[in-house]
Amino acid sequence: MDWSAWFITVLSSILGGIVILWVVAGYYHIRYYVLRRHEPETWKCQPRRFLRPDQQRQAMRLSTLNLAIGGLLSGTFIYALQHGWETPIYFDVAEYGWTYTLLSTVLLFVMVDGLAYYAHRMLHNRVMFTYIHRWHHRYIATTPFVVTAMHPVELIIFQAATFIPMLIVPVHYMSAIFVFVYILVFNIIDHSGVKLQSRLPWQGPSSFHDDHHVYFHCNFGQVLTFWDRFHDTLRREGRRYGADVFGGKGKSIDGAVKGRQIRY
Repeated sequence: MDWSAWFITVLSSILGGIVILWVVAGYYHIRYYVLRRHEPETWKCQPRRFLRPDQQRQAMRLSTLNLAIGGLLSGTFIYALQHGWETPIYFDVAEYGWTYTLLSTVLLFVMVDGLAYYAHRMLHNRVMFTYIHRWHHRYIATTPFVVTAMHPVELIIFQAATFIPMLIVPVHYMSAIFVFVYILVFNIIDHSGVKLQSRLPWQGPSSFHDDHHVYFHCNFGQVLTFWDRFHDTLRREGRRYGADVFGGKGKSIDGAVKGRQIRY
């Protein structure tokens, strides 16, 4: 094993993730939480709720640490690919052509997003939530730096959800990089706590995930809202939610029938 090559690959992967975090999260933090802190009702999903300074610093440290762990895993995976580990990942578009490369990029995104939904829903099992996922839900009022402020075991679970599709479906290596950078950037935005609406038709508003932190066991999707609509775990009007209401469908209020799904 070439340890120097491994170290350079891992270091590059770690720095890549941390730079994306601090550039994107830093932008939203300064633009809203610093420059517009005096008018939260105009931009904040939860205008009456802010993290304490110590919680914010904790989220910054934990997200940075977890992205370093993620970079270690990703960098080691990349090193293995570069040194003979055979997977369906390919490096020359000519092997499959542009049509397949573009379609497989979309497929990779959908597969990763679907696995992320099921992994996230699994983490809302009573035991997993109590001992692992509750770390992330300490932050009811999210900020951009909350994105990977989670238990390291949870990070590894989500990391596995991103790796598995690449071991099944042939994808170009640049497709994988694009999908993972896209997911990280939009996860930062979705955790921003800022009322934002995407121009991309498949990308829900930031309020979708912000509601997940407010109501806990609903809205499990990472990017797409499709999985929650399909499994009926999208938040509904007239249902009671909370840290103690497991299952993803809420509880009836005063025996009322389940209300309509919230439109995001």
